[in-house]
Amino acid sequence: MTKQELEAIYTDKLTTKQRRVLNEFLKNKPDQQIANSLSRKVTRSCVSVHISKICQSFNIKNEPSVGYTQRDELIELFVKYKPDLVCPELLKEFGERTPEAPKALELPEGPVRLNSEFYIERSRMEADCYEQILGRGSMIRIKAPKLMGKTSLLNRIIERAKTQDYRLVRLDFRDAETEIFSNLNKFFHWFCLNISQQLKLESNIDKYLQGRGGILVNCKNYFQAEVLEAIDCPLVLALEEIDCIFSYEEIARNFLSMLRSWFDETTKTDIWENLRMVLLHSTNVYVELPVNQSPFNVGFSVDLTEFSQQNILDLARRHQLFWGTDEVAALMAMIGGYPYLVRKALYHLKDSNLSLAEVLQNAATDVGIYRQYLQSHWANLQNYSELKAALQQVVCADSAVNLEQVLEFKLLSMGLVKQNQHGITPSCRLYRDYFAEKFLD
Repeated sequence: MTKQELEAIYTDKLTTKQRRVLNEFLKNKPDQQIANSLSRKVTRSCVSVHISKICQSFNIKNEPSVGYTQRDELIELFVKYKPDLVCPELLKEFGERTPEAPKALELPEGPVRLNSEFYIERSRMEADCYEQILGRGSMIRIKAPKLMGKTSLLNRIIERAKTQDYRLVRLDFRDAETEIFSNLNKFFHWFCLNISQQLKLESNIDKYLQGRGGILVNCKNYFQAEVLEAIDCPLVLALEEIDCIFSYEEIARNFLSMLRSWFDETTKTDIWENLRMVLLHSTNVYVELPVNQSPFNVGFSVDLTEFSQQNILDLARRHQLFWGTDEVAALMAMIGGYPYLVRKALYHLKDSNLSLAEVLQNAATDVGIYRQYLQSHWANLQNYSELKAALQQVVCADSAVNLEQVLEFKLLSMGLVKQNQHGITPSCRLYRDYFAEKFLD
């Protein structure tokens, strides 16, 4: 049986009650407990009959032999194809009982490939984004620190748009040279030129940007006449690392206000309904904007969160590591649920002979699996004395601290700290231990 066949049977063939019974069964609950959770009228024998019929739906025959039951085969099927429904105890027991052929691992660097089985979906987030990108005049705002999965999610949103033959413009503001941010005209010329080039349109930018209407009106006229009307089909405008402009206040205020006006225009003019925007940023905007001129209070907001314990159990299973909750708790005590840190740990645990205890013992040192990543952060901090001093204040404090806003936002965007109602603390023990030691040297 394939994964697709299992999904089809689970979704379409089983009744609602059978799915409830199966879900409880996969949590390792005994028949009587399952019966009690369903209804007073449901008996233990009824649950047994339900499970037998569920097995039949999945073409599992009742042919018991020594050490084997059809229930075991049902569990094995879900351990293999739908482990998110299986409790950690059964995952560990049946994963070790029926080892799979070794898988080709993927280096935990960069975005997760589109067809990768190591991509973890977080609740309904992906499905909601896929639905939003197909909506007229939509805007999706994805916010998360670096290495949390923004680009991996964007790649999947874009892939969904491509299935509808949407056109695409994808701009990463890290690609703009510093000189581009020296004045408004240079920046908006760079922005418009990239759009024309990616869509392979004739460039008439100067004709519009040199007009008397002002830079924002001129840019809007260009985009409507030379882009939207020229292609006359839905267009996805994906803007990555938009934080890069926050330090250039004049450019940021004008550009962000323009994006908001474009979004507002999608509700007024038919041709503008073809525009779909996706904005990626690592922190809150620290440029002051009037409420009605900000793009960050409209559209569909996505805050990428850390992996949950269940997410990590699932990803460990995909790495053929048959963990229980104890192993996950130990890992999360050191690195939380940060996707990159989790992926890197699981990769090394599977690819090497290291034990989890060895990985954790050396994690926050210059000989551990995170050494290059941590050393890169430390080297970068040497170039920014104020940022370095702010991080020192955070990691050496016994409680949350309050920082100057810009420094706080920059550390948040790096993923080194997190925010709670009391202030700023290190994101996880890994950062506290490693940087606290560095500041002592």
